[in-house]
Amino acid sequence: MNLGVIAEFSLKEAITSLSAAAFSGRERSNLVVSTIDGDVRIMRIETVRKPRLVQVSVATGLPPVVALSTGNVTDVGTTDLIVGGLDNALRVISSVERKLVVRDTVQLGSLPTALCVTNVVGNETAEVIVATNDGALRCYGWFEASLDKLAHKTTDRPTFSLQPLRNRGMPYSGLVFGDDSGSLYVYHYADDRLQELSRLTVGGEGHLLATGNITGDKNDDVVIVSDGRALGLLAMGQSKLEMKTGLKLPSEVSSLQVGHLQKDSHLQHIVLSLRDSTILLLSYNGEELIQDASLKTAPKPVESLLALGDFDGDGNTEIVQAIGNNLNLITAVP
Repeated sequence: MNLGVIAEFSLKEAITSLSAAAFSGRERSNLVVSTIDGDVRIMRIETVRKPRLVQVSVATGLPPVVALSTGNVTDVGTTDLIVGGLDNALRVISSVERKLVVRDTVQLGSLPTALCVTNVVGNETAEVIVATNDGALRCYGWFEASLDKLAHKTTDRPTFSLQPLRNRGMPYSGLVFGDDSGSLYVYHYADDRLQELSRLTVGGEGHLLATGNITGDKNDDVVIVSDGRALGLLAMGQSKLEMKTGLKLPSEVSSLQVGHLQKDSHLQHIVLSLRDSTILLLSYNGEELIQDASLKTAPKPVESLLALGDFDGDGNTEIVQAIGNNLNLITAVP
């Protein structure tokens, strides 16, 4: 595959979080961006004639964002934004008539470190799982007009990455997260509690995680970056995590995503943004991870963020990379 930057955009403020989400039933993805001054913006990429970045809606005056996730939580027919702020609060924000409206605010009492919006119960809407720096893990569901706490679990160590772990054919998903002790954990929600299903020692701090269909198994696979440069690919075996393969990367990883980059394959790619400003595409050939493409996007080492989605509406998945206050739109061509 070949990677290429086809458009570059700039915002006035530095970007602190970046994700992709479809709104109002549309398959085309929009960007969800938070900035250093506390704004949260939904933005659309238009590619007619000259590519340009268009602001769809914005929420201003929020405390600086430390964690953000998206999903159908309130069941209003569109995607909600779940935002963890520097003020130790969790906010549910919905898009109403092109305006971003705060629907509910929950005081956590501690700083949120990771968020995951996924269906852990099996209902039509998703639940919100939030980790805080005191080692707590909380699960909330939407009832009537507010978030209601369904479960509270105290973990061994604080976690900085929460990801859904899906089993194809099941109406709900589990959770996977790592911590600085070198352990990786799988949890699920049952009997009004968050319960541990499996744990595995992977070695080193594991604060970058992604999940998806990389090997073709019925369960999601788990990709973890530990100690900055060690990449591991794991799968759920008989109710436990098993390491399938791994490799050492040439530079520390700044951002990690998993997504479909080829229409004719049901398997997904691992997309990495390294701190030496290189983007890597990796896939699994049945035995090991192989590099399919690479692209250097900046002349100097940089911190960056990644989002994957069909941003231009052509039916293909593109990559958006955020560096400071700049955005690169990148295509992957077979």
